[in-house]
Amino acid sequence: MKLFRKFSMVSLIILLFLSIIMSATLTSFAQEPITMVLASMLPGEEHVYNRTLKYFAEKVDEYYDGPIKFEFHFAADLGTEKDLFEYMMKGVAVDVGIISPAWMATWDRRAAFMDAPFLFKNQAAWEEGMKTEVFKTVADQLIEKGVRIIGYGGGVNRNLIVNKPVWRTADLSGVEMRVQSSPLQQKVFDAVGVKAIPLDYMQVYDAIKTGVLDGLENEPFGLSSMKFYEVAPYYVLTRHQMTIRVLCVSEQRFQSFPKALQEAILKAGSEASAWHHTTEIAESDKLVEDLVESGQLKVIMFYNTEILNRAVPVVEEYAKELGVEDIMEAIKAINAKY
Repeated sequence: MKLFRKFSMVSLIILLFLSIIMSATLTSFAQEPITMVLASMLPGEEHVYNRTLKYFAEKVDEYYDGPIKFEFHFAADLGTEKDLFEYMMKGVAVDVGIISPAWMATWDRRAAFMDAPFLFKNQAAWEEGMKTEVFKTVADQLIEKGVRIIGYGGGVNRNLIVNKPVWRTADLSGVEMRVQSSPLQQKVFDAVGVKAIPLDYMQVYDAIKTGVLDGLENEPFGLSSMKFYEVAPYYVLTRHQMTIRVLCVSEQRFQSFPKALQEAILKAGSEASAWHHTTEIAESDKLVEDLVESGQLKVIMFYNTEILNRAVPVVEEYAKELGVEDIMEAIKAINAKY
C-alpha cells in the first residue's frame, strides 16, 4: 500500500511537470509573431539606408527572444520620406524608417535645423555632436508628436551635382537647383545665388534630363543609386553640409510593444545607426572614385570662402527665429575643439 501511494505521488508529480511543459509549449505556439514594417524611399538593396534597416532588423531579432517578423519596403514603395514620417506619427503603415530631418519641417520646424548647411566643422565634431545628443531637446519634442529617434546615421558631406562646371560662388548665379523642402535650405541657397527649387526627390532625374533643373545637392550614395551622374556629370565639392539621417520608430507602435522588444529596439537602433555612419564614410569615396575612373563623372574643387560668408549668417539668423540658439552655441563650442 505504501509502495502504491509512493508510486502514485511520483506519477502525479511527473504528470504535473509534463502539463506545465505542454502548457508553455502551447502558449508559445499560440503567440502570434509581431510584424515590424521598415521602409525607405531609396532604391536598391545595396543603398546604405536599406542595408542599415536590414542590419537593424537582424539586431532586433538577436536581442529579442519573442516571435517577430520584418517586412521591408524600399524605392518609395510606401511613399516619400515625408509620407513615411507622417505614417509613423499616426502609428499606421510604417513602424521604422530612415528620414532626412528636412522632411520633418512640416510638423516641427526645429527638427529641420539638424539639416542646416555648414553646421559641423568636420567628422570629429559631427561625431561628438551625436554622442553628446546635442539635438536632444528637438528629439524629445518629436516624441510628443509621435516619432522617436533611436539613432543618428549619415555624417558624410553633401556636394553639388550639376550639368555644367561650377568653380566659385559667382558661378552659382542663376543655377536652378533642387533643394530639400525646408525653408532653411531654400534661404541658404538663395543667399548664395542659386535659384533654389524644392522638388520631390524621385522627380529630380527627369527634371535635369529635360532641362527644368541644372542639378541638385546630394551625397555619394544618392549620386550613385539614383544615377544622377548620367544627366549631371559634374560633382562640385562644396562640402556644404554633413548629413544627419535619423533612424526613427513610430512612438505609438513602440509603446504597444512588450518591454523586452522596446529594449531590443533601442539597443539595435543605436548600433544600426553607428554602423550606418561608419559604412557610409568608408564607402562614399570609393563610389565617387569608381565613377571618375569610368569617365562618367568629373570632380571639381570648389573655392567656398564666399559661400561660407553668405550662408553662415543665414543659418545663425534662422537659429534665432526657431529658438534653437542654445543648440547653435553648443555646436559652436564643439567645433572650436576641432
